[in-house]
Amino acid sequence: MRSCFSGKFRQAVQQEGFVTPDGTLGIEVTGTLDETLFTTIASNVPEGTWEFVCHPGYNDSDLQSAKTRLRESREAELRVMTSPRAREILAQQGIELISYRDLAKG
Repeated sequence: MRSCFSGKFRQAVQQEGFVTPDGTLGIEVTGTLDETLFTTIASNVPEGTWEFVCHPGYNDSDLQSAKTRLRESREAELRVMTSPRAREILAQQGIELISYRDLAKG
């Protein structure tokens, strides 16, 4: 679902010459991502270039001092995103991982 700001945002991006993906996926599952959710999302990626939003990381002393609810979930997301199964799912779906540098070249 696109917000009422979508059109204005796209117009401003285009006017300034910015490069962006077609949209983002995963925002609604922030802090709850597991292999099942990842598989569901990866199996339903629309045509185009999409950014998958997640917060993988380590629940170390630096993170413990940060004001965030995303502590334990970062390690769970890290396990999901770096698992061999995640690579298999992406390959099965024909999803190619790129960087913003690659996006700018396109």
